[in-house]
Amino acid sequence: MEINNIFELFDITKEKLEGQHGTITINFANRSHVYSGNDVIGNCLQEWLPNWFQYLGVNIVPGEHTQAFPDFVAVFNNTSYDVEVKAWNYNNNPAFDLANFQSFLETTFDSPGKLDAYYFILGYKPMDDGFSEGFKVEKVYLKNIWEITAPAQKYPIGLQVKRNQPYAMRPTSFHKNPDKAFKSKEDFINAVKNTYDLFPSTSLKFSPDEWLNKVLSY
Repeated sequence: MEINNIFELFDITKEKLEGQHGTITINFANRSHVYSGNDVIGNCLQEWLPNWFQYLGVNIVPGEHTQAFPDFVAVFNNTSYDVEVKAWNYNNNPAFDLANFQSFLETTFDSPGKLDAYYFILGYKPMDDGFSEGFKVEKVYLKNIWEITAPAQKYPIGLQVKRNQPYAMRPTSFHKNPDKAFKSKEDFINAVKNTYDLFPSTSLKFSPDEWLNKVLSY
């Protein structure tokens, strides 16, 4: 099977994985236990999915810096795509981190094309009916960041703030209310700039206006 681009990879992944059941088992002291904790399921799926891509024959490798956005780079016919992999409990609103805010600013200032990174997202449901074990993958998504973010009550974007400093960008409930998301890439870019205005940084080598001009001129 030859996969020519990220959209074909999404189509195959959606077809093959939606509705599939799985279990995560720990074996310790000669006793096995099926684990159902949400954090473990999500983390394991995020590690599993790139292996699935490799199984399909996709050339996908980790990004240059392990803690920097994005996680992976996938190559199809000499065309590269930046890829992030996320998973969350489909019963709840998504609360995973999209990217560290400062790292996102630095990365996109140096490489504005990374704004077009694709998010592969798995929405899973733990099987907690008292009989079934494990989880089921309910939905598979392929999204750009502006399609899964929206203005928040306090800030121009969804943002986790710690000790009065921006920490992580957070998604909106795109699976329930897709119309709440930013209408365009430009709307998202302006919201990021306005957020940077609220949190001036002495550690970044560029101002909010310089960041905006750089990414808009790409």
